[in-house]
Amino acid sequence: MRVLVLGSTGNLGSRVLSAPLARGHSVVAFAREPSKLPPSIMPKLTAIESGDARKATDIKAAAGKHQCDAIVNTAGLAAMAPWGKSDLPAIVDAVICAALEIGEERRGPLRVWFLGGLGFLDLPDTKYQLVEYMFCKVLTYETKSGLGVYPAHNQNWSKLKALPPSSIEWSILCPSIMRPLSKTTYPLANQASAKNISATAKVPPEWSRKFPCTPLVGGYLNILSQVSAYNTSLEDNADFIAQDLLEGKGSPWIYQKVGVKEKRK
Repeated sequence: MRVLVLGSTGNLGSRVLSAPLARGHSVVAFAREPSKLPPSIMPKLTAIESGDARKATDIKAAAGKHQCDAIVNTAGLAAMAPWGKSDLPAIVDAVICAALEIGEERRGPLRVWFLGGLGFLDLPDTKYQLVEYMFCKVLTYETKSGLGVYPAHNQNWSKLKALPPSSIEWSILCPSIMRPLSKTTYPLANQASAKNISATAKVPPEWSRKFPCTPLVGGYLNILSQVSAYNTSLEDNADFIAQDLLEGKGSPWIYQKVGVKEKRK
């Protein structure tokens, strides 16, 4: 598969450049400042494209020029409301627009991975996302797409769910804190592997119900006692995406937000 990586000079994006190469994919790097790419990886890339991830025309031009089958977006940050303004909605809009136009021209959907966060996952057996439950009585922010302290994720989720069936084969990776296994981004650290990751759709994997009988604060204690266990590595997540791209239309994560957790050793 030929993969276009947006945000390819970032912490995750630079690893996502490396992981697909190790899995046999062809990789096109897309960055505002390509000079920041690791020099060691440049000869291995199919191409390097300079552009603005907020512009659908730039993304479409890069993906179309190199006949990319998939886009992985690691660009953009989701700011916590109401203190910051996020560029993520504009980037997601641009990716969706570019992918839709390319899909229509080719008469077949592109595979697209987006990035979310642990708090964006659903809390099992409730009507809340994790972050909404934690803050619903302390800090809330009203958006057109609902209630949330990270409105960018809710906005993006609403946009993706509203897309016509089979127009884009999208997934959203929802990790917690990601740590590096190595300072070197290419080649990928030897210990990095998708096999180190447990994954589930919509909810955090291996979530348990603790403190169920504790009045008032039981739900909060349940979350606080578990979230630190969901830290994963940048490299494992990059390889998880790269491995999934090999599945093509057989991927179990298409049209899902995906929770990840490091497997117990």
